[in-house]
Amino acid sequence: MRDTVLLSFAACNADLLSIDEWSDRNIEVTVTVNSRAQKPIRMLDADFGFKDVLGGHVAADTFDRDVEIAGGGSATTIRKWRTTFERLLKLKYDEVTAYACVRGVVYEDGTKEEFK
Repeated sequence: MRDTVLLSFAACNADLLSIDEWSDRNIEVTVTVNSRAQKPIRMLDADFGFKDVLGGHVAADTFDRDVEIAGGGSATTIRKWRTTFERLLKLKYDEVTAYACVRGVVYEDGTKEEFK
C-alpha cells in the first residue's frame, strides 16, 4: 500500500529536488518541488515524505515517474492518500519538514543517473 511506504536513504540523492511548498487537505496532498538539475528531467524514481520536528516519520508517497521538470525549474504534484494521515493534519506546519529522496532520473537528452 502507498500509505505505508518506508523510505531508504541509503540509496538516494536528497539534494537533487527540494520541496518548496506543500499542503494537505484530508486525503489529498500537494507538493511543489524545485529541481537543482541543470538538464530537464523526463522520468524520475523518487519519493517524498514528511518528518516531525523530532525526526519521526509522519507520511510518505512516491512521485509520478513520468513527471517533467525543466532544468532548474519546478513541478507540482497532487497525490491522493488511501487513508487520512491525521497526524499530518494535526501538526502545525512549522512542526513538519518535507523531503525528497531521488533514486534515479532520466534527463530529456536520454542520459540516466542512478543513486545507489
